[in-house]
Amino acid sequence: MNTSINTMKNPATLDGIVEAVKKIEEKKVMKLVNYAIREGASQAQIIEAIQLGLDQIGYLFEEGEYGVTDLMMAGIIFEEVLKLPSLKLINNGAEETIGTILLCTIERDLHDIGKSIFKSAALMSGFRVEDMGINITAQEIVSETIRLKPDIIAISSILAEGVKYIKGVNDDLVIAGLRDQVKIIVGGLSTHRQAIEYTGVDAYAHDVYEGVKQCKSWLNKGGESN
Repeated sequence: MNTSINTMKNPATLDGIVEAVKKIEEKKVMKLVNYAIREGASQAQIIEAIQLGLDQIGYLFEEGEYGVTDLMMAGIIFEEVLKLPSLKLINNGAEETIGTILLCTIERDLHDIGKSIFKSAALMSGFRVEDMGINITAQEIVSETIRLKPDIIAISSILAEGVKYIKGVNDDLVIAGLRDQVKIIVGGLSTHRQAIEYTGVDAYAHDVYEGVKQCKSWLNKGGESN
């Protein structure tokens, strides 16, 4: 586990969160999260522990051990955790949005959990989010970019082949003369620094917390700069 988790008084609690999320035990997750907060765990540590559990669920889904219902339940658990006052990523009371995010899961990829969780976190952080859904092509993204003029395009990709389709999005935006008008962030099990360098996008995020922080940083709305 990441060394940042081990800075807490009782890192076993965060390990327990990972395991409880993996087993989709909602009551246990909430109990452990509240305990971790009382023990002094940071927002980032708790989000990281949950993300590690979600990653394991993703792998189990790929192996056929979990089904779509399990993915949906895991997403619900994450959203419940984000509702806890000490874990809200931002000010819910903002009357105006801080920017627009065009969100989707890339072509050939039918996974929805990561995208849905990011959407919830981004909305809670004051963004307007336009969710295009799953299995979205590069041309569809370009068309919506022309129509909506978003500040950021956020793409989820779980499958390994998603990298080539993400590159297609970047290339098509360049051809359309739009690439310098929008930032692109990607997330999911198929993304890593080398893949991002290949695709030409601006950033990738290991987890939802990091992704929202990066988006806020681009718009100078309280995020931490890279």
